[in-house]
Amino acid sequence: MNEKTTSPKTAFVFSGGASLGALEAGALKAIVEEGIKPDLVLGTSVGSLTGAMFAFNPTMEAVKIIEKVWLNIKVWNVFSPSPITPVVNFTTSGQYLISPKNLRKLILENIPYTRIEETQVPLYIIGTDIKSGVEVVFDKGLVIEALLSSTCIPGIFPPQHMKGFAVVDGGLLNNTPISTAVRLGAERVIVFPIGVPSPEQEPKNLLEILIRTFIYLLNRQLATDIQLYKNKVDLIIVPPPDSVNVGPHDFSKSKFLMDEGYKKAKEWLRTEGFVSNSNTYSHNCDVHTSQINFLEAIKPDPIKKASTRVKESIKETSKSVKENVVEKADKIYSEIVTKGEEIKEKLERKKSDN
Repeated sequence: MNEKTTSPKTAFVFSGGASLGALEAGALKAIVEEGIKPDLVLGTSVGSLTGAMFAFNPTMEAVKIIEKVWLNIKVWNVFSPSPITPVVNFTTSGQYLISPKNLRKLILENIPYTRIEETQVPLYIIGTDIKSGVEVVFDKGLVIEALLSSTCIPGIFPPQHMKGFAVVDGGLLNNTPISTAVRLGAERVIVFPIGVPSPEQEPKNLLEILIRTFIYLLNRQLATDIQLYKNKVDLIIVPPPDSVNVGPHDFSKSKFLMDEGYKKAKEWLRTEGFVSNSNTYSHNCDVHTSQINFLEAIKPDPIKKASTRVKESIKETSKSVKENVVEKADKIYSEIVTKGEEIKEKLERKKSDN
């Protein structure tokens, strides 16, 4: 059982961002290696899952467990749509598209405790009341229900109804809860952000456009919080990679994201050191800085024909399928080679025994 102090010193703040949360896992490893320890942990959405695992055992052992969890997460562990659910919800004025059954199973399999109070470091899980638009902070009670509430993407998963609240994803209001950490008495706030997509790649379909819109809104909120709190607390932003070419719905690239998050954090620690960087941290979505991007309005490029867009989409899909096939083939080949070597060793040992 933990004892929550009234004036904790250091807060670890984990952002939401679906599959991009793997970046935070990589960055966390670098920070733990540096010997930095939290006095309280806050998390929103997928960041609440990472936070919940780390707060229970804030050591490198927990980091390894978090890495293992990320490596085993598949998209169907989170988003498991049924062909019937959308129809039923549409005809009955339902509120969601996907059952949280698989997400609940994922949480239960990876969170080794029942109540939030059991963590070694005080844990705060952030949600949003969809009825009133107020922030909801869970600091005690059933951890599974708090995590399901914090990860409940509005319209995708059903709201969690409890004590008069209808709780959904905390990212709706406070995706990177710096403000909550400050209100809870943190004097130093360490932020693990998710980064932004690569500016070199324009979204090619409606899903990618919506995903980018969501990510930019979340980062816009973070940029505002940095400006609001940089002079009130010791604010340290662990920089994510300069660009992210993985969509928040793609859980197949977790190892790549963790590696990139780790490398970027280690590079930052080596070149700048673990110091407050809120005045120097460059954020693409910050409109409070002196930079203004002036652009002359001219006649825009013609809109591509539907047939052209379809051809480009087919080409991109084929490329993605080919990459996945090659990746899986390499993995299978590697497994066969390893198995062959194991069999060879066993045969040689058996021969030597005889």
